[in-house]
Amino acid sequence: MPFRDLPGVTQCRFQQGEYLISVGEQIDHVYYLVKGIVHREFLTVSGYESILSIKTGGSVVGALVGILLFYWPQNKGISDYNFIARTNCICYRVPKDVCMEYLRQHPDLLEDVVRTSMEEYARLLDLFQTKREGAAASRLCGFLLERSRDTEHGRILSKKYTNVEISKFLSVHKVTIARILGVLKEE
Repeated sequence: MPFRDLPGVTQCRFQQGEYLISVGEQIDHVYYLVKGIVHREFLTVSGYESILSIKTGGSVVGALVGILLFYWPQNKGISDYNFIARTNCICYRVPKDVCMEYLRQHPDLLEDVVRTSMEEYARLLDLFQTKREGAAASRLCGFLLERSRDTEHGRILSKKYTNVEISKFLSVHKVTIARILGVLKEE
């Protein structure tokens, strides 16, 4: 993807823990993630941090950080989320108008953005429905299965997650996660 060649695009780097986009920030650009991992997070009414999605380099749509904020008229160009570098990241900072024009010229990419956002929306609806029903153990098992892969030795997680990260993803207290994992290990 030639984002680096578009007018007004600059390369930037973020260290682990730095914010690419903060809650309340005016959105006039997106980031195309070349290398690294970024979490989209928000603070719940109860004061818990919750991870809504993970962005990684590799796929065009999966690497666009903040793109959906352009298409959400209720936010009036202001971010409702924090986008935080979870590893050191290399990105291209793409101005909003340049990105929008590029997507208009490449409707297949825009279609991928819509498809990805609908998949994310369905996942979040499922998350909130199961949270309402109090099925923390089921949500945890689903989370682990989604992120595992088959090997000759059984299913393994391809990436190590901490209890804190899992609790943020599932909006479940980290102590609850630890208790459920303890029971699962015993079984």
